[in-house]
Amino acid sequence: MSIALNEAPGKPIMPFHLRPSYREGLKIMYKIKDSGTSFVEIARALAVRPVNITNVVRGQRRSKRIEAEIARALGKTGWNEVVLEARSEIQKKPVEEILQEIQTEMNRDITLEEMQASRNWGPYLKQMRKEAAEAQAEQECAERMAV
Repeated sequence: MSIALNEAPGKPIMPFHLRPSYREGLKIMYKIKDSGTSFVEIARALAVRPVNITNVVRGQRRSKRIEAEIARALGKTGWNEVVLEARSEIQKKPVEEILQEIQTEMNRDITLEEMQASRNWGPYLKQMRKEAAEAQAEQECAERMAV
């Protein structure tokens, strides 16, 4: 019997996955070289090309396997921790403040103008369906009370 990866006991649940910016990627590259390892060594360990490692570090591609190996090489528990540390050094803010900003952004209500600008209607439609369902439930409740 096997346990699905997302349901494995002790697996930390991350509500978000961070992608490094260009400058954060440069900081991560520096940390990898400073730790005494190289992209070639990581690539050999994973049987991939070094350019794949570069693309993940730059935030151009995603690979959980490569991200996990980079985090292990840097002595971190996960990829988000690697990116948060690089982001903290670039922005010169504590990690806790950056995490708070991410949480605030995730919980922020999205306006119609932002949806139109990004052409991502998913969250807006979800919010509209929720409001319609609440209005319908209130109307049904009012009708029951009237009888």
